[in-house]
Amino acid sequence: MSFDINWSTLESDNRLNDLIRKHLNSYLQTTQLPSYVSNLRVLDFDLGKVGPAITLKEITDPLDEFYDSIRDELENNEAEENDNNKNEHEHANIEHRVVNQENINEDSEPLVIMPSPNDVQFLLEAEYKGDLLVTIGADLVLNYPVEKFMTLPVKLSISDIGLHSLCIAAYLSKQLFFSFLCDVSDPALDDSQIILDPKGPILAATKPLERISIVRSMKIETEIGEQYQGQGSILRSVGELEQFMFTISKDFLRKELAWPSWINLDFNDDGEQ
Repeated sequence: MSFDINWSTLESDNRLNDLIRKHLNSYLQTTQLPSYVSNLRVLDFDLGKVGPAITLKEITDPLDEFYDSIRDELENNEAEENDNNKNEHEHANIEHRVVNQENINEDSEPLVIMPSPNDVQFLLEAEYKGDLLVTIGADLVLNYPVEKFMTLPVKLSISDIGLHSLCIAAYLSKQLFFSFLCDVSDPALDDSQIILDPKGPILAATKPLERISIVRSMKIETEIGEQYQGQGSILRSVGELEQFMFTISKDFLRKELAWPSWINLDFNDDGEQ
């Protein structure tokens, strides 16, 4: 069974695009960069006007891991509240506080998240060959003839992203969990290659051996000054940068979205994410 998504509502939400851009930049800040690139950051993110094709494969109860995640989050919030309450009583007797805390620990019981009849989980087949666009800024560092000999600003445009995977979406306790499970065979993607800047070297993507790659195809175009486009050393560095961007893009999605990882959207009234 397939169904339509009101994609126009999502793609026109500037807050969502900006939130994704900030999350991507947070990830890039933790990424170790090679010596030939610095100041790597996402300049713009646009979901595009073409949404994914979604096919519903199965409806089941949510996995226990999602209930455990909610329970752990509630326990952490409760622990933080207890710490804040203790800090408010700075002049209380220390021994009395220790006794009270011991009593609290002895009397407390582990939280149990009870399933609701409204809880549901979908096994979905997601196919995407849309017009999502990510604009990346970076400084290309030339280390020849000496280290940091020259720094050139470059802009990379990532587009034509293709994926075809099985995934799960679970809704419980007013929270939505989403995770990719495995890739689906797709003739249009199985033999595809990464398309890099036609002005630079063409680098074919290594066919993944893992159960999931998520990103199966991608186009990367790089803009540099015209005065540098004919220089071999610069073009080699551009090719290396494009290949690096393909690798970290795939690794980011696998780390953040591939099972046993997931994204979690909280729709509770308090607005906490």
